[in-house]
Amino acid sequence: MIRHLFKLIWNRKKSNFLLITEIFFCFLVLFAVLSFIFYNVRNYTKPLGFKHESVWLLTMRPSTDSAALNHQNLEQVIQRVRAFDEVNHASLTTSNAPFAFSRMNTFLSYSKVKELVADEYHVQQDFKDVMQLQVSQGRWFGPQDDATHHVPIVINGKLKQQLFGEEDAVGKVFPKNDTINYQVVGVLDHYRASSEFSAEEPAFFERINLSESNTSFWSELLIRVKPGTGVAFEEKMVREISGISKDWTLEVSTLEKMRQSKSKLTLIPMIALGLVCGFLILNVALGLFGVLWYNISRRNGEIGLRRALGAASTQIYWQFIGEVLVLATFGLLLGVFFAVQFPLLQVFQVESEVYFTALLCAVGIIYLLTALCAFYPSRQAAAILPATALHEE
Repeated sequence: MIRHLFKLIWNRKKSNFLLITEIFFCFLVLFAVLSFIFYNVRNYTKPLGFKHESVWLLTMRPSTDSAALNHQNLEQVIQRVRAFDEVNHASLTTSNAPFAFSRMNTFLSYSKVKELVADEYHVQQDFKDVMQLQVSQGRWFGPQDDATHHVPIVINGKLKQQLFGEEDAVGKVFPKNDTINYQVVGVLDHYRASSEFSAEEPAFFERINLSESNTSFWSELLIRVKPGTGVAFEEKMVREISGISKDWTLEVSTLEKMRQSKSKLTLIPMIALGLVCGFLILNVALGLFGVLWYNISRRNGEIGLRRALGAASTQIYWQFIGEVLVLATFGLLLGVFFAVQFPLLQVFQVESEVYFTALLCAVGIIYLLTALCAFYPSRQAAAILPATALHEE
């Protein structure tokens, strides 16, 4: 029966060409949108590696060019912020704070791994308490690192996996440049600061030590405040800091607001693509339904003859359902051929599981869509009486 249906559709390939083409393009669009959605949802379910609630970001922009004066004021600002009763912890950081629209990366090499791109974060030792990080191997920065000959760093699990593989990373030394080496002192299981929907990238933390230079300056200060701390404290903090760092431009934001802003960059395109895809599927379904209805109505004579020869109405019904599913199979075979190239060629460096999941879901949706479109016309065809059909012919 199935072989007969394939042969029947193949013999009518010219008349079915537009339907097969329509199913082919519908599948490709559906596959692309589902891959995009599954990729982001998959990332969203993975741990960030830190807690951003009750964390504020203070951005400071000095108006003077005196590096020494700015450094001196910066030290006073940090001391004052940490002295507030509403503040639990505070740490300087580079501009690539969690959920910020800024990135810093560098190339790392170790043994056979050459020029691995990794995100670079400069933070103070209080950063661990501000972001409530969990060190799974080794330790975090501490005063014991002041006398070390190497630059101590803490890496995330992604960097450990790509740089050291199954080796123990703690204690490993590799070059930062021609004269200075990094030394791994700790490993975090996860750290994914760009966005909740972004994939985790190799990353490492380098310690900020204000006492090493009297001219260095970092413009971002992460502050973990006590739960319930609100706008009144923000105004008080900014007013007192302004008294220390006169003419500085100060801006306070919460990581929660930054998280929401960053999430919109992914959610809005995802919703828009979903709506466009849904509209396209609806149009394809309506077109498919109309074409199937027209084609089946033209075959009344064939239906009447089969019924007159003893075919049951259920056989007529399943014949048309089967023809539509075979028709969809021709369109899907071509679409699957192109879709499979994405995981095989590692396009966009997305995990193969995402592509294969999207592919299976797209195939299932197309089969379901075509079966639903064929349901009513097939049912009408099955209800035709032989005498009526032969009389019309």
